[in-house]
Amino acid sequence: MADTTATQQAILASARRHFMEHGFKSASLNRIVADAGFTKGAFYGYYASKEELFDALVAQTSQGLAQVMGSITAGWAGYPEGEQPEHLDEAFFARLPELADFIVGHRDDLRLILSRSEGTRYEGLLESLVENNTQRIEPMLARMGLSGMDPDTYRLLMNAYYGTLARIATGDYARDQVVAKMRDVQVVFQAGILALAQRRQGAQGQERS
Repeated sequence: MADTTATQQAILASARRHFMEHGFKSASLNRIVADAGFTKGAFYGYYASKEELFDALVAQTSQGLAQVMGSITAGWAGYPEGEQPEHLDEAFFARLPELADFIVGHRDDLRLILSRSEGTRYEGLLESLVENNTQRIEPMLARMGLSGMDPDTYRLLMNAYYGTLARIATGDYARDQVVAKMRDVQVVFQAGILALAQRRQGAQGQERS
């Protein structure tokens, strides 16, 4: 907000309060502008719509989160293909402090994105993460000979995984608590996914024999 005018700052502050309290869909643009102390005409001098106003609040945080998550994925993908499974923990844990710092520094924006964004382009963020993860992990499981997992089951598990991370990100946890909780979640889900894949592979082997 450093480059915004005093009018914009007042509108954005009012919008943040209303979006947090009511969610994007239910928040009244008329009330946001009135509570900021301005007219609709003043508002439209800066923003074309309520959607653009929400975007002004969270776009940088959304892009920053994508960059942090992308760098974690890129770091893991940098290992030789055959060694990637054994380095998955290492790649995630090495960048976890950076991710926790970002979460703590942008928590209010993340709360808007993850829990108050229905009706905006951000409401499907978790689903996008699940789909991207599925597309990335399934080939790795196949290379390990663990491709017998039902894709629908895998997506359900990934929904639970990212939903848990989202609750940690939007909770009132200190930075070290975020690191510890996300580490525990990663360990449990990764071990469980691999165990399930191996069990299904074994069941398929018995059926063929």
